Formats: sequence, C-alpha cells, structure tokens
Amino acid sequence: MKNRLLVIGGVAAGPKAAVKARRCDPEMEIVIYQDEDDISYAGCGLPYYISGIVKVRDELISRTPGKFVVDGIRIQKNRRVERIDTKERTISGKVVESEKTFTDHYDRLVLATGAEPIRPRMDGIELGNVFFLRSIFDADAILESIGSGQIQKVVIAGGGYIGLEMAEALILLGKKVTIVELAPQILTLFDEDFSGVLRQYLEKKGVQIFTSEAIKALKGNDGRVTRVQTVSQEIETDAVLMSLGVRPRVELAKQAGLKMGDTGAILVNEKMEASAEGVYAAGDCVETTHLVTGKRVWIPLGSTANKQGRVVGVNVCGGNAIFPGVMGTTIFKSFDWNVAKTGLNMKEAEEEGFRPIQAIVRGHDRADYYPGQKELILKLVADNGTGRILGGQVIGEGPSDKFIDILAMALHAKMTCKGLAFADLAYAPPYSPALSPMIVAANVLTNKLEGRVQGIEASEVREKLRTSKDSFQVLDVREEQEVKEKRIPNSLWIPLGDLKKRMEELDKRKEIAVHCDQGLRSYKACLRLRHEGFENVKNVDGGMLCWLDEQESGEVRKK
Repeated sequence: MKNRLLVIGGVAAGPKAAVKARRCDPEMEIVIYQDEDDISYAGCGLPYYISGIVKVRDELISRTPGKFVVDGIRIQKNRRVERIDTKERTISGKVVESEKTFTDHYDRLVLATGAEPIRPRMDGIELGNVFFLRSIFDADAILESIGSGQIQKVVIAGGGYIGLEMAEALILLGKKVTIVELAPQILTLFDEDFSGVLRQYLEKKGVQIFTSEAIKALKGNDGRVTRVQTVSQEIETDAVLMSLGVRPRVELAKQAGLKMGDTGAILVNEKMEASAEGVYAAGDCVETTHLVTGKRVWIPLGSTANKQGRVVGVNVCGGNAIFPGVMGTTIFKSFDWNVAKTGLNMKEAEEEGFRPIQAIVRGHDRADYYPGQKELILKLVADNGTGRILGGQVIGEGPSDKFIDILAMALHAKMTCKGLAFADLAYAPPYSPALSPMIVAANVLTNKLEGRVQGIEASEVREKLRTSKDSFQVLDVREEQEVKEKRIPNSLWIPLGDLKKRMEELDKRKEIAVHCDQGLRSYKACLRLRHEGFENVKNVDGGMLCWLDEQESGEVRKK
C-alpha cells in the first residue's frame, strides 16, 4: 500500500518538502493543505512587488497548483486544518468562508505553518489603512490602497528588516515615510554603531526615524487612520504599516500535543522530527540550533525554511538527512546599500559568555585605481581568548553578500582570525584589492589578540567623556580639513605627522583614546605612543565613521 504524506502549509518549507519527497518516492500519495488561495509564493519578494521593482504578481509565484499536479502532488487550497489526531493519524478542518468540513488521514505529516505578524492590542488597530505584511494578499491590499491616490504619508511601526525594506519601497513610490521604533535603535540584531550608520544614511534618503518611541494608539476619521499617538507626540499619517516582528504559528501543533521548545516554536530534532511519531515540522514554526553557541534558537528565514523542507522530504521517505543548524546569516537591500549579518554581534557575544573583540574597516570591492569601485564597512567579531570568529556585519554599496558569505563559511569551519587572515581569496583589480577587506579586518583582530593595540568602542568613549574627564583624553590624529568638517567635542587635535614633536601635550597618566577617520592612522599613532612610554592607549574602533553622537565643526585652533 502506498504511503500517504500530508503537508500543512504551502508557502516555503511545505512545498519544498513535498517536491523533494516526490523525487525520493515516485509512488507516495502527497497532498498539500493551504488556508490561502495562492501557494508557493516568494514572501521575501513582497516589498519589491509593492515598490514596482517586481512588476508582475505572478512572478512571485514559484510553483502553481498545476505544476504540482503534473508531479502528482494534490493541492487543497482554502482548507484550514483545525485539528490533528496523532494517535489516529488524521487531520480535520473547514473550508475557508464555508461551513463545509473535511477529514483526511496520513502515514507521514509535515507541519509548515510558518509565522504570523505580531498584532498588538491597541486602540485604533482595526481602522482602515492599517496594514500588516506577511502574505501576498497583504501586499495586494497595500497596493490597492496606494493606487487609490489617498495615501501620501505612511508611518511604519518597527525598524526591522521588513520595515526598512518597506521604507525604501514607499520612498520609491513618492511617499513620505516615518519609522517609529520602540527600541533605542533600528535594526536591533546589529550593533549600535552599524545601526547608527545605517540610520544616518536612511535619513539622508528622506526617511524620518524616531527611536525609543512607543506607540500608544492609532486615531482616525471616517473609519481610516489619520494620526499615530506615541508617548511624546502625534504624527499625521494616511496609513500605518505594523511591522513589529513575527511569532511562530504553533496553535495547531499545541492542539496536537506536540512539544514546544524554550523559544516558543515547535521542538524538532536534527531530522526535523517532532515529538509525535510520523510528524515532522519545518520552516518558521520550528526552532533549531545556533551553530556558534550550540543553543536552541528561533530565527525565521526563507532560506532556512527551504533547506529544512528538503531535509524533511528526504526523511519522510525513509532517508537520514540532517539539518545541523543556523547562524542567522541574512542580508537585505536598503536603497543603494546592502546590509548583511551573520553569527553574533558584540552584545550577543558578551551575553553568551565570550570575551568579544571587534575590527571595523572601511574597504572597497576592487583595487583603488580601478574605476567604478564601491565602498563598504565591515565588522568582524572574534573571541579574545581563542581568536575564534564569532560573527560579522557588512554595510555599504559594495558586495556585502560576498563578504558575509565568506564569514558564514568561516563560522561553519570554526576558523580563527589568524586562519582567516591567510584565506586564499580571489584577487584581480576588477574584483578586489590585493588584500581583501576581510583579510584586513582579520589582521586587525590578530594585532589585538597579540597585544599590539587595544581597541575601545565609540559608545565607551562617549560614556568616559561624560564620567571620567579628569582621567580620560580623546586624541584626534586626522588632518586639518577633516577636523574642520566634524570632530568629537573636547578632543585634542594633533595630526599624525606632528605627533612626535607634540607629545608633551599628552598626559601619560591618563587613558588616551586615539581616533582618525576609520582606524589606520590612529593605529599608527597608538604604536608610536606606546613606543614613547604611553601605556594606557586605545584605538577607537571605526573612528569617526562610527561616532554617531554630538559633533563639533568649524575652524580648529593651532598650537
């Protein structure tokens, strides 16, 4: 008798599992249940569909029901599964917008129910032109309202990936965009300095951003939202996009008695098996293992869902495929910048018990003399005890995907910064400098590990300027024109070329934080000062590049 596979969920992990299972077992009966009218669409492409970059809706449909049927996979659309009986191996539910019910039986069951937007309890949340963006139908609703011509100002609640992608989409459509974020920074999975650099870039593109700002209520007239009330102000708007994050859809799994993990998502093993025999789960509804920390995590990403779906497709046919885990490798586009992250940021590394150090370098995607070069800023994080690479972040016009993928592979291999410094990366002038920015960052970390220089974060400099003025000094070693444009308040300016003859202006008893534009000249200054007997000297990571606080400008005083 043929085995019968039922798949609940038809966007990413579910269809992938079904297609892979068909390839492994041509005789298996396979049915996908989906509670929407469309199936197997690219949810990550929705902001680009709204902006018009993706011009045709059907281009987002990866695989139509007809293509599934050709492969012998039956699609049951608009069927909402409401109950699973793991002992009898049955499912039951209702046809959407109907009183009709259905039941079905399985030998193997796959839960791929995904995630759902966080919907806060808030006055005015049911007003017209208040949107969420999770499904292709959400995108349809947003486009319909934008097409009416009544929306010119949009407030985005939340400064995460989707919120920032939608900020670009709406600006491209000629809308005025305001982001309101509860946290002290946008892009909370990144470090404060890189988040701040991106914020400055977005503000130059016309996006207004308020952080540390809680939304209290939405207000409206004639059934449509017109104002957003925060703790400190009211913002006029024609529409609101609620982009407060997502949570795993696990109600059905809980009803079935499946075990949940500490993250709140479904607990599965390496083979993607849930706690009931014959039941598998994959995608945004499950937790997995972080390959750097070894801990259980919930990191919903489309790439992860597809890989997990493939593992499930093998195993429901009797295979032994393994999904080892994730590192949260992600990238998104923000206007002309590419923003990417993998592994742990500095704060996460500290929370996990590491002693993290960082290198921040500004580099280019090709040789300086080759035309068309694009700039990027790269951060590399390593453990100060072992030198093991823990993570990294990349932002800028340059190919962030290239560098973050190098880092992801370094994390997979558990490489140290010394090992990464000698990675055999491709070089030719149209593609890279002779020393890749990745190699440069690894060398900076190696210098720190070997005690040649100590680093200090810009946030720590800011705090010490506030609390330790009598024992702390900031030394600026840039050139005069750079200092005229901007400088750190209360800093001492001595150009690198003048440092040797003006060292008497510095107090050896004080801690000295040295900075330049991005770190190279200040590194040289640190070496020179240490040679002259200055013991408590630190290089400001990222220099003025990562100084996001108050700045002075104007003529500089010469000695």
